[in-house]
Amino acid sequence: KQWYQRRVAITAGMNNQNKHSQTKLVQYYDYCKTNIESFLISLKEKFLSHPPDDFSNFCSTFNDELDKAFKLEKPKCSKRTPLNNPWITFGLIKSINTKDELYESWKKAQKVKCVAPDTSEKPADRNSCDCKTCKTIITRYLEYKSHRQALKRLINLAKKKFFSDKISEYSGDSKKLWEIINNIRGKSRHEIKPSFKL
Repeated sequence: KQWYQRRVAITAGMNNQNKHSQTKLVQYYDYCKTNIESFLISLKEKFLSHPPDDFSNFCSTFNDELDKAFKLEKPKCSKRTPLNNPWITFGLIKSINTKDELYESWKKAQKVKCVAPDTSEKPADRNSCDCKTCKTIITRYLEYKSHRQALKRLINLAKKKFFSDKISEYSGDSKKLWEIINNIRGKSRHEIKPSFKL
């Protein structure tokens, strides 16, 4: 009985560590290329129109412009961290956000009622309906679907390229190669190891 209780306690401790290692990243700022460009332009204009008197003025102006350009209105939670998915680039993140926007647009369009006249010949589903509302829904769904498929292909290509580069980088180191192979197969060891041995 004591052996069983110890084993349950050990398993519970390991599960808690695994849950802790897969925590979501909370993103407060978005440092994409367009935001950086707009930040530099606005900062330049601000300093040209109102040059700072001292260093504290410079710092406060800099921080204000930084928040305006990069700070998100609502923080994002994501498992797509550089540690979990290092092949996800800023371009792919931007494309993922576009996919999410297209999805929201399609879902929003679905809430609008069909404007086809109420007759006995009214179509049973939106695909066969010719009204403007139903056509908009179908168009938005097709846009979302094509973008999602293209994005999936791009993510798979980026992942393949990342692991291909890693394999060629560590071609002489068999230990590192096996770590990469096990990572691809989903059999990588957990980074947080238990602090005890059986």
